[in-house]
Amino acid sequence: METKKEIILDVSELEAPYPLVEAINALNILKDNEILIFRHRMNPQMLYQNILALQLQFDITKEEENEFEMRIYK
Repeated sequence: METKKEIILDVSELEAPYPLVEAINALNILKDNEILIFRHRMNPQMLYQNILALQLQFDITKEEENEFEMRIYK
């Protein structure tokens, strides 16, 4: 099994709408051999429709009260 290159995008300090904008930009250039690790202080509800439209897979974990990590990949 191929190991994917991890691309870390931490937007936890950004104000709306910048976390969503940054995530969409990163998703649009995500390569087959990469995994986007998206970190935010909130559950990124608005991002789900973009992930599904691009036919990507994801896993999300809640680290603490205001810490979410989403792993997005092809």
